Amino acid sequence: MSQNKIARGKFIIFEGTDGCGKTTQTELLRRRIAEYTGAPCLFEREPDSRNIVGAVIRSALYGGVKISPRSMAYLHVADRLEHIEFMLPLLESGSHIVCDRYYLSNMAYNSGEGLSVEDVYELNRPCAEALSPDAIVYLDVPPEVTRARRAADRASEEIYDADEKQKRIRNNFEMALECVAKAEGEQKIIRINAARTFEEVSDEIWDRVKALLFE
Repeated sequence: MSQNKIARGKFIIFEGTDGCGKTTQTELLRRRIAEYTGAPCLFEREPDSRNIVGAVIRSALYGGVKISPRSMAYLHVADRLEHIEFMLPLLESGSHIVCDRYYLSNMAYNSGEGLSVEDVYELNRPCAEALSPDAIVYLDVPPEVTRARRAADRASEEIYDADEKQKRIRNNFEMALECVAKAEGEQKIIRINAARTFEEVSDEIWDRVKALLFE
């Protein structure tokens, strides 16, 4: 007698510049998916400090260790490959996952120093082939808004917090979204104006994710 095969869970990622509201919105969406589907919905984030590569990256983000921009690009890929090995069995068991950052952040933050946004995507090709996101939620917020949010929420600055770096990163995100849309299809990209109240943002995210993946 054949058994019903468990449907693979959905993998949803959140992207955006620092201070865009990902921490709040990932948790709100995670709760809604779990309640709506009745299946576990887990929160993940990158870099994944449970492995040694991710821990080194997190130390570098706050100036604990010095790593060249080019090396950081490669380290993020190594961390992501380890993270995928952890997440795949969870997804195959039917759990959904909402993840704070994935390879679009790698493309936006770590391009430069001889690596284009497209180059970083190619570095991530093994990641995209192993686990491509079912939905990409991009929270778009003007730099002046994210600056105020970072100042209110953080006790110390990250190496990317300077205004000129955040503007460059926001521009890189636009190129990263275009690159991924061409390679993987634009239907999975959900662009959100996240400068509004968190309730307005949360409601739009849920409506659009539900329409794309759960209806």
